[in-house]
Amino acid sequence: MTDKNTDLTFVDQVEISKRLQKIARLIDKQLAKATGGKRVPFSLYTWGGHRAQYVSNVARDDAKVAMQECLDRWSEHQDPPPHEFQG
Repeated sequence: MTDKNTDLTFVDQVEISKRLQKIARLIDKQLAKATGGKRVPFSLYTWGGHRAQYVSNVARDDAKVAMQECLDRWSEHQDPPPHEFQG
């Protein structure tokens, strides 16, 4: 992947790392609002500068399983996302 927009420096990665927990709390709150207070499991994945980082509100092993399931689905034909259904 050679995108100048993902050519992050080590300093950039440190700053991202410092903010990921705050970003996760914001995501958690917004997802709970969207579901009437239910906790929605999620992971946020960033990359660039030769390093990937993630933050999640679930255990690492659970996030790993969910990421693998997503990658597996991307290899198959997919229905559109729920917000795109016109039924």
